[in-house]
Amino acid sequence: MSSPPLSAPFRARLYAFLDPGDGMHMGERLFNALLAILIVSNVAVTIMSTVPGVYEVYGPLIRAFDLSCAVVFGLEYAARLYVTPLRPGYEDGWRGMLRYALTPLPLIDLLVIVSLLLPGSAALASLRGLRLLKLLSLLKLGRYSDSLQLIGRVVRRRAGELFTTVLIVVVLVFIAASLLYQVESSAGTKGFESIPQALWWSVVTLTTTGYGDVYPQTSLGKAAAGMIMLFGVGMVALPAGMIASGFAEELSRLRMQEEAVPESRTRFCPHCGERLH
Repeated sequence: MSSPPLSAPFRARLYAFLDPGDGMHMGERLFNALLAILIVSNVAVTIMSTVPGVYEVYGPLIRAFDLSCAVVFGLEYAARLYVTPLRPGYEDGWRGMLRYALTPLPLIDLLVIVSLLLPGSAALASLRGLRLLKLLSLLKLGRYSDSLQLIGRVVRRRAGELFTTVLIVVVLVFIAASLLYQVESSAGTKGFESIPQALWWSVVTLTTTGYGDVYPQTSLGKAAAGMIMLFGVGMVALPAGMIASGFAEELSRLRMQEEAVPESRTRFCPHCGERLH
């Protein structure tokens, strides 16, 4: 599959440029690199602007940079909406564009653009917190990185197992909090006055963080906590093992595809890894 010729309609060439299905050419790589640099720079500026005194001194420059990024991201967002009819499964017209706009990545794009346009003046200080939505732009990096897309495919393929494991961990957290509440609340132990308060101890303990600000003091509570720790450590670590295993399987699959067709790596979609017909 090659890029559309210059005689092809503008929308088709724009779609191939924004969502290449045959690998990225130099222009596409430069464009994605520019957007990635803007995203990282914008997040860095947002973080630095929270330092006392920085926004007061460099406020106009930060505002100009925000508006410049909003223009670039806005044009990209409009272009992606414009090529929606060419995306598989989307109909032509405003209905197809609206359906695409309500998917996760376009929604993130829109939130980032809106947050960049929000003013940062003292008169509208209550809106400054919303401007931290610019940090969501980090999620856009996955669109411009093959490695991040690879991780995304692994997570999607293991979504069922991951959801089940996370559900088990959540249930375990509530069971641990409820059990320690029953044991420690009668002894008046601080941090176990209610199940919601005991949840803090449960989460900190099962994730092996161990702040030590809340801990059981009765002998029965310590024994129960020990059993919970031994059983919970493996369960909490299980999702990481699943992702690592899926990542290895995906790399092995891509390696086998490349070995099967050594002369044309572009016959496999860089987004989903499927063979292109």
